[in-house]
Amino acid sequence: MDCSEFTILLVDDEPAVLSSLKRLMRPLKCTLYTAESAVLGIAVLEQHPIDLVISDMRMPEISGDQFLAEVAERWPATERVVMTGYADTQAAIDAINNGRISRFMSKPWDDADVINVVQKSFELIDLRRTNERLVRDNADKQQRLERLNQSLEKTIEQRTLQLQQNHAKLINSYRSTVRMFSALIARRLGQNAKQGVSLNKLFLAVVNLADVDKKELKQLYYAWQLRNLGKLSFDDDLLKPAYTELAPIQQRRFHQHPLLAHASISLVEPLYGAGEIIRQHKEYLDGSGYPNGLRDEAIAPAAQLLCVVNDFVELTNGRYQMQAMSTVAALEYMRGNARERYNSEDVERLSVALEALSKEGEALHDRIIRSPEMVEGMTLSRDLLTSQGVLLLSAGQVLDNLTIQRMIDMEINLAEILKIYIDQ
Repeated sequence: MDCSEFTILLVDDEPAVLSSLKRLMRPLKCTLYTAESAVLGIAVLEQHPIDLVISDMRMPEISGDQFLAEVAERWPATERVVMTGYADTQAAIDAINNGRISRFMSKPWDDADVINVVQKSFELIDLRRTNERLVRDNADKQQRLERLNQSLEKTIEQRTLQLQQNHAKLINSYRSTVRMFSALIARRLGQNAKQGVSLNKLFLAVVNLADVDKKELKQLYYAWQLRNLGKLSFDDDLLKPAYTELAPIQQRRFHQHPLLAHASISLVEPLYGAGEIIRQHKEYLDGSGYPNGLRDEAIAPAAQLLCVVNDFVELTNGRYQMQAMSTVAALEYMRGNARERYNSEDVERLSVALEALSKEGEALHDRIIRSPEMVEGMTLSRDLLTSQGVLLLSAGQVLDNLTIQRMIDMEINLAEILKIYIDQ
C-alpha cells in the first residue's frame, strides 16, 4: 500500500536501534520522526500530527507503557506499538488489555514482522479515517437532507397555500358568476332585489329543514339560483304570459328551458351537479312534468325539493296562472289538486319555513279575501291592482273604516271584484 501520507514516531533510548528502524522503514516512504526519550517523544507529538508511535518498553525515567498511556490519553487516534524483550512480554500484554497500546513486537525483531505490523497499523488507520469520513459525509448528507426536507416542506406549504388560495379564488369566481347570472335572470323576469333576497331566505329555510348534506346543499343552491337560466333565450311572447295562457306549441317550446339551462352549465365541472338538478326540477312525481316525463324515484330528491319551492314561487307571483295565488291558496293547491305532483314532506317543510319567516317579517305569507271580509286593522300584503294593472293601494296599507269604504266604492264604480291580499 502507499504509505507516503502516514507519519511514524520511533522512541528508543538507543540511537542504534532508532537508526536500524529508520533504515528498515525508509522503503515505505512515510514521514519518520525519532526521539531518544519519552519526554522528547511528547514534544514531537505536540508539534506534529503522528499516525503511529513505536516505543521501546524499557527506557530510563519514563517507561514505554507509561509513555504510551499518556499518548493514549492525549492523542487517542494515534496507533501505539511497543517493542519489548522476552522478560517484558507480560507487561506488554497487560498494557494491551488496559488499552494503552494496540500491539507489541519482540526484541530482537524480525524485519518482515516489523514491516507487517506497520502496514497493518496503517491499514487500520486508513480504515478508521475512511469510516470517520463516511460518518462525516453521512452527517453532512443528513444535514443537507434535513435542510432539503425543510425546504421541501416549506415549498409544499407555500404551494398548498397557493393552491388553497387559487381554489378559493376559483370558487369565489364561480360564486360570482352564479350571482351575476342570477341577477340577469331576475331582471329578465322582472324580479326586484328585495324579492330575490326574501325568496333566497325561504329556499334556504326549506333546505335546512330537509337536512341536506353540505356538498349537495351547495349544488342545490346553485340550481336554485340558475333554475331559470334557460329562459334567457326566450322572447317576450314566451316570458310575459303566465304558463297556462301559452298556446300548446308555445308550451312545448317553453318545456325546453330546463334542458337549455342544463346544456349551458353542464360543461362547467363545479356546476355539473346543479345542472342535473335543474334538468329535473320541472318533473312531477305523477309523470306529468317536463321535459322528460320522469316519475317517482327517477326524479332526484334534490330536484323534487327544488320543484316544490320553485312552483310555489310561480304560483304566488303569477307565472303559472295569470292571477297570482296567495301563499295560503298556493299551499292548499299543492296539498290538494296537485298533491300527486309533489313530495308531500317537502310541501310541509315549505309551510313550516314560510310560517316561521313570516313571523319574523322575512317572507310573504298571505291570503285573498273579498271586500265584505275586510276588517279594520288588516294590512295589504301586496299592491291592490285593477284587472288592467292600475295601482289603487300599495302593499303595507293598513285598512281603516274609511279605506274599506273607498275600496267597496271602487268595486262598484269599476264593476269589478278586486283581489285583496292581506297578511296571514
